[in-house]
Amino acid sequence: MRHSLPIPAYGGIIQPMMIEQDDSGWNRILSVSQLNEQIRDLLAERYPYVKLRGEISKLSAPSSGHLYFSLIDEFSTIRAVVWRSTKARMTFQPRQGDAVVATGRIDAYPPRGEYQFIVEAIQPEGAGGERERLLALHAKLEAEGLFDESRKQPLPYLPETIGVVTSQSGAAIHDIIQVLETRFAGFHLILAPALVQGVGAPESIAAALTRLDASGLCDVIICGRGGGSAEDLACFNSERVVRAIAACRTPIVSAVGHEVDVTLADMAADLRAATPSAAAERVMPEKRELRARIDGLLALLQKAASDRIRRQRQLTAALAQRLQHPKRRIDLARMRADEMNERLADAFNRLRAQRQTRVEQSVKRLNAWAGGPTLARASRQLNQSQRQLGQAVVRDLQNKRAKLAALEARLHALSPLAVLERGYAIARNAQGEILRSTEHLNRDETIAVTLAQGSVEATVTRIKRK
Repeated sequence: MRHSLPIPAYGGIIQPMMIEQDDSGWNRILSVSQLNEQIRDLLAERYPYVKLRGEISKLSAPSSGHLYFSLIDEFSTIRAVVWRSTKARMTFQPRQGDAVVATGRIDAYPPRGEYQFIVEAIQPEGAGGERERLLALHAKLEAEGLFDESRKQPLPYLPETIGVVTSQSGAAIHDIIQVLETRFAGFHLILAPALVQGVGAPESIAAALTRLDASGLCDVIICGRGGGSAEDLACFNSERVVRAIAACRTPIVSAVGHEVDVTLADMAADLRAATPSAAAERVMPEKRELRARIDGLLALLQKAASDRIRRQRQLTAALAQRLQHPKRRIDLARMRADEMNERLADAFNRLRAQRQTRVEQSVKRLNAWAGGPTLARASRQLNQSQRQLGQAVVRDLQNKRAKLAALEARLHALSPLAVLERGYAIARNAQGEILRSTEHLNRDETIAVTLAQGSVEATVTRIKRK
């Protein structure tokens, strides 16, 4: 798509020039090359030296060593070139987005009929006013939560009505319609025409979004345009457009036709598509794919139903074979009950006979033992054992008493009390220690004397050392 751009008046306003020609000159026919050459001469004569302030965009550094870029401001752009020889002298290497002041001359390129700015010197003016503004706006909107993933809405699977905000005459709307018709015909589309570049574009896009969302007719809205330069896409970095997208209750698909850069509108939308055609593909599923999926699910459902019916039939047949008439089951139960009664009676009779036999045998053994010689012999053995036990107890008791008397005599002989009974005494000092020597004994000291019967306290009046 071609876009016409106004020729910027860099370095001052271009004043119209009056070219005096004789009457014969008006009849002279120029070739395109001759006209372009004359325009180049006029530009070189009118602008031999000029300084431009702008922001670097579309910077390219091919293998030839030259630099190609555009200088842009808020409204216009001009192509610029730095030749390899000039680049070798430069201490500042420009980068994409830099705000610079470039010094050079205006030149024309006759083969294409285009003019460009030949840069002789370039100096930085900052980090780029437009880029700086964009970064500041991004930080502000991000802080407000307009780019949060939690705000993203899911897209409807099969929308009935699709809204589109784009240029009425652009290629984007035609691409969207073509893709939608190819994928799933029969949809409804509502176009809200809007300016998608230039002055007034942000207001136009925001108003179109608001109208579509307020109508409540759309299941999803596609907002975007085809490809273009950074300045062409600037309206999608507008705060007004971003806030309008964030305020929509209808899911929004951003379809700005560019691959490298991401606009603020892309971040605020519920889904970003690279192009309007890609947006249409994301919004509408393909009918063939959907039909194939439905056919596959239907086949699975039919197979599952057939398998379920087959298993139920097999189970029913098996249960039918096992099913019996209730009367037959009752008769079988009665026969089994009678059989169990007979078996129970037989078991009871056998058990009673066995118990009776065991009782009779026990009675016979008891009678034989009580009336025979066994009882008298056992009685005699018991009496004899009792006598022997009594005699053993008496003998053992006598031996224990004799041993106890001997131990008591030995204990009495070793007891200090026996020594005391022979007239000896035990003397202790005030600390209760037994006195064995007069070495630590002093006069007038009180001592305790233990006798065989009682004890006395005495005062030392005289000490005889050994």
